[in-house]
Amino acid sequence: MKMSKIAFGLLLPLFFFAMTATAQTDEDKSLESVDVATTEVATAEATADAKNTEIQKAKACEPVILSGIEVICLSRGVGSFTRQQRAQAIRERIESLAEDRGFDTSSITLNQADQTINVVAGEIVILSLQAGDSATVASRGLIPAGQDVVKRTQAAIVTDRALKSPNAILMGLLKSAGATVVLILLMLGFKWLMPRAHSKIDQSEGRTIQSLKIQSFELLNAARITGFLHWLTSAIRVFLTLLAFYVYIPLVLSFFPWTASWSPKLFSYVVTPFVTLFHVVADYIPKLFFVIAIFLITRYLLKLIRFFFAEVGHGNLRFEGFYKEWADPTYKLVRVIVVAFAFVMAFPYLPGSHSPAFQGVSVFLGLLLSFGSSSAIANIVAGVVITYMRPFKIGDRVKIADTMGDVLEKNLLVTRVKTIKHVEITIPNSMVLGSHIVNYSTAASEDGLILNTTVTIGYDVPWRKVHEMLLEAGKRTSKIDNDKKMFVLQTALNDFYVSYELNAFTAFPNQMASIYSELHSHIQDSFNEAGVEIMSPHYGALRDGSSVAIPDSYKANLPEAQSFKVELGR
Repeated sequence: MKMSKIAFGLLLPLFFFAMTATAQTDEDKSLESVDVATTEVATAEATADAKNTEIQKAKACEPVILSGIEVICLSRGVGSFTRQQRAQAIRERIESLAEDRGFDTSSITLNQADQTINVVAGEIVILSLQAGDSATVASRGLIPAGQDVVKRTQAAIVTDRALKSPNAILMGLLKSAGATVVLILLMLGFKWLMPRAHSKIDQSEGRTIQSLKIQSFELLNAARITGFLHWLTSAIRVFLTLLAFYVYIPLVLSFFPWTASWSPKLFSYVVTPFVTLFHVVADYIPKLFFVIAIFLITRYLLKLIRFFFAEVGHGNLRFEGFYKEWADPTYKLVRVIVVAFAFVMAFPYLPGSHSPAFQGVSVFLGLLLSFGSSSAIANIVAGVVITYMRPFKIGDRVKIADTMGDVLEKNLLVTRVKTIKHVEITIPNSMVLGSHIVNYSTAASEDGLILNTTVTIGYDVPWRKVHEMLLEAGKRTSKIDNDKKMFVLQTALNDFYVSYELNAFTAFPNQMASIYSELHSHIQDSFNEAGVEIMSPHYGALRDGSSVAIPDSYKANLPEAQSFKVELGR
């Protein structure tokens, strides 16, 4: 209330001063002359040929504007003067005439030369017109265009004087004071309303504002919703305050002739981007239908392709030379090709696709991908080659370089292998393609995988007996295929022992380590039961020959060993 009383107290003296000033007849006459001049200019504009507008739009020009009235729009310069410099010089001459209160606008006339018409005020040449200087000259002729410039110059000077008169300035002050009072009242209203709004939100928590739940699951509790409403209320206050000042400042500037030209600029800083965005969106709508059509066609085409390759993968569709495991990777490759082709088709219809900035960004991203993803592209190419080479499939026991394990995953970039120690190893496809690959599962599924192990036995043990013991150990081992004949090879006759290699078939390559372990234990049992020592390739012991080098549990069934007899002479 105190702020309102102070504001009204300031406004009363200004109001009475304005009432007194409006009684000045001279200013009334000047305003009437403004109306008459403005009416004449408007009539001249209305009777202008429609071709004038077409030419002026088609040809760029620099306008000479004073107090909102366009005197002329120059299409070219003169000599070393550009059209912008020429327009600025003409504007300054007209402003100097308007500031001279003793200058009579009726003294502005035309002075015709050979091919030039000069708009003069006494001895001062305001501007010179020639053919091609303006679209008005081109459409209406040199003399009518000059007469139009005279009328517009007179109207601009009269309007400028009227806008800078004490009465107009006083009205601007009154309007500014009124706008300021409205702004202050609005700020006081915000200050009074917002605390009450926050208090109302706090009181509604737990009653009107409740937790957001889906059955027994709580998505948002009441405290979070209340906090969001507090934030939203504060954001609305900030937005409305900024909006009020954004309207207030250009409005006050528009009340005074010296700053009136700034007001449209301030408004355009915010309004123009939204208007431009609206026009861009409106102009883009026809192209948007093309993009939507391409999107829908691509989407349903991919669904059809996916269904086709799914049937191939399930074995419902068969093609000679095309394996089922190729279905999924082939679908992915075809999908990339279709999407890339659709993007190429839709690219011309994307907003800004023809702009140099958009094209520059596209080239930059292309170079970035080319130089930064060379290894990734190499892995992708290797992944495609490996897919159609079919060296292994998921679940196979393989050995890639020095890594042995089961294949967990195979994609375009990497291959993941799980070792027998349950360690997952990721191998880039380029390394897989450049290394030798041993697939144990392929042979096992067809003819059976041959497991082999070597023992070395001395020459004192008959080789036929060694063969029998090795074959017996193989028969005792589980996961060994006894339907397929095992065999023993004598691979070497060394200096002190013979190398025997047992070869046995299995259909379980993923359990090679456990099968080998069990086989080795049965070989030891078989030899121990037969009383045969495995003394090579290296064995060291201090002994007198009275016992064999086998576990004691196997010695019960063996004949008692004789000790050495040594006689010493006297």
